[in-house]
Amino acid sequence: MDIQDVYGLLPDFQCIPGCIECCRNFGVASRTRVEDDRIREFLRAQGREPLLLQGTTCPYVCEQGCTIYPVRPLICRLYGTSPNYRCILGARPVRLLHEDEEAEIFQYYYSYFA
Repeated sequence: MDIQDVYGLLPDFQCIPGCIECCRNFGVASRTRVEDDRIREFLRAQGREPLLLQGTTCPYVCEQGCTIYPVRPLICRLYGTSPNYRCILGARPVRLLHEDEEAEIFQYYYSYFA
């Protein structure tokens, strides 16, 4: 199983255009070593260095949005798609994940990638 397989279990979700609310309020997203390596490789390919947290704003967000969007961690992808991670502004997919589906995703995530 690849990390992309886990990401593929999430419903399609579109944030509100221009919104970076969760990125400003929740700090650096938790991530596994696999995800951290993906972020580092992505940054290295762009000639950038990993950034450190300052306050509650993710260091990878700018006014235009997420600067690591293609390699963002599971928690960023999950946000807004399940009952336990609802978007505070009300954005959501057509169908929210069921809590059992969310639990299964986390089981795969931690079993294979933690």
